[in-house]
Amino acid sequence: MKFLKSITIALISTFALLILCIEFGGKYFLQTEDRKTITGAMRSTPKLPENFTTFYNTVYPKSLSTNSWDLMIDNIFRSSVSRKECPCSQTAYTFYPHLTFKAQSVIKYFIISRYIEHYYKQTDCLSFNFDMFDFLENRKGITTLSKSLFNKKIEDLNPVEMAEILSLYENPVKNDRNRNPQHSKVRTSHFYDLYKKNLNK
Repeated sequence: MKFLKSITIALISTFALLILCIEFGGKYFLQTEDRKTITGAMRSTPKLPENFTTFYNTVYPKSLSTNSWDLMIDNIFRSSVSRKECPCSQTAYTFYPHLTFKAQSVIKYFIISRYIEHYYKQTDCLSFNFDMFDFLENRKGITTLSKSLFNKKIEDLNPVEMAEILSLYENPVKNDRNRNPQHSKVRTSHFYDLYKKNLNK
């Protein structure tokens, strides 16, 4: 009985230590160079206008108010959870291969995610993700895409146009209006319909 109790205590202690390591480890395990890389990239990213962040948060409800812990829990209980439902999780995935910090892949990924979330909001991560994304055809970043596709600033886009941007963000090759006009139309309609459906909830 004492042996089982000792094993249980040891397992609980190890689990608690792992949680603390993930939650606060970035501050201690990430090298100064890595922290500077993250800080420099995040601070230099232009902020997305409110119309786009609101649209995104409507398509992916609560995506701008959750964190990577919520994403992990959702992944356990739901099979179709996307990183798009947690922008900072996507941001960590972008930084992941470029940092010098060495650790097991899953642990490293979560430590980076939580470090970012301690210092930045999900809206900051969303801005970074769309600014860094390569939409192909020399259209890196949403500002360039918006100008190229619609000849508009992001803040002037309407819901249908933002839906098309989300379809390209999903798959810039398969959902491109020039390569696959019909498929592009279907995916744009999907995101627009999802927006309208969630807006009316």
